[in-house]
Amino acid sequence: MPSKVIYSGKTVLIGSFISRGISALSTIILARLLVESDYGALVIATIFTGLIGQIGGMGYEIYFLQFKGSEEDKRKVLDQVFNLRMITNGILFLIQLLIGGGLLLLTDDRMSGGIVLMMAFSLLLEGFNAPNEVLLKSKFDFKKITIGNILKELASTVGKVSGAFMGLGGLSFGVGPVLGSLTRMIYLLKVQKYRPERFNWNKAVIKDIFNFGKHVLFGSAAMYAVQQIDRILLSIFFPKNVVGQYGFSFSTASSGFTYLISPQQSLVMTFIAGHKTDSNLLLDRLLVLQRFICLIFFPFSAVLLLFSNEFISILFSDRWLHTVPLFRILVLYFAVQSITFPFSSVLTGIGFPQINSKLVFLRALILVPSLVLISIYARGSILAFLITFCTISIVFDLIKLIISTK
Repeated sequence: MPSKVIYSGKTVLIGSFISRGISALSTIILARLLVESDYGALVIATIFTGLIGQIGGMGYEIYFLQFKGSEEDKRKVLDQVFNLRMITNGILFLIQLLIGGGLLLLTDDRMSGGIVLMMAFSLLLEGFNAPNEVLLKSKFDFKKITIGNILKELASTVGKVSGAFMGLGGLSFGVGPVLGSLTRMIYLLKVQKYRPERFNWNKAVIKDIFNFGKHVLFGSAAMYAVQQIDRILLSIFFPKNVVGQYGFSFSTASSGFTYLISPQQSLVMTFIAGHKTDSNLLLDRLLVLQRFICLIFFPFSAVLLLFSNEFISILFSDRWLHTVPLFRILVLYFAVQSITFPFSSVLTGIGFPQINSKLVFLRALILVPSLVLISIYARGSILAFLITFCTISIVFDLIKLIISTK
């Protein structure tokens, strides 16, 4: 198992450099073609698509990964996981169509509505991707998953950049994900070829999946509030150009974390879920991973902090230099996140999603009123808003780290 983890980790890391390099190129191009209002439309759209995504993340596939049984029993579980995934994504697809249509027809923010509408089709495509991907994960075949992600990123980049050149503006953010998901679906169907027994319902298996998934769902609802409440409140209390500045700064500052660290998430989750040795050994290995991540990411973050002005000016042009203060705060935030990253999935991965759910709910209960008060009494200070958000988030990430290591 350790050798598979090491090999898979190298594969994911190399693949992430390729796919994220492609994404970085598209980010640079789009920043020169689009304006703040386009990024503001994306931020508003992700409020809704983020909610749909969190509701859809009910942990069906995680249940399969941590399930222990014969191959026949695993196959029965996977068939029910597929059925539940397709029904869930189908319902969410219709809901997202209604939300996008409502924004398009009933508000002045038609661009956000268009993005929501287009991204709805990714839900259906990812439903077909899920069983093939989870089968590859269960076999630690991350090479094929990585190739699929590279193809997805390449197709998504082509879609977004082409849309921007064609004058679609913020709608380009909706074109790319659909094209990327479609490309990835075609590839995964070719390399895995999962054939489900569609809608052959097994009530006993479904009940077990839901007993696990309901805690993931509750945690997802609170996680949505935690992850999106900053954007919701920004859209209420701040003008759209400031929302766009925030969206640009967040996506740019998170690029290092997204490119270097996040691709390892599925590997860590799979390893934790299928881990059969003692917890002390698991903890030791995660601590090694933590030190390795910090060794790579801390110097990277230090360079970004020292040369923030040059980084923004050279890559994105001088018109984004006014976002540097926001960018620096977020670089520090993601540097701290790299410390807690290896342990972020431990509670869910070992079968205790209810503990994670309680932490997320408590975090939301403190974060939401704090941001509302700052929005009202800080007189529109985006810096005060961002510092409050990052501070509370870091505190709860550290609490979760402490609990996960005990």
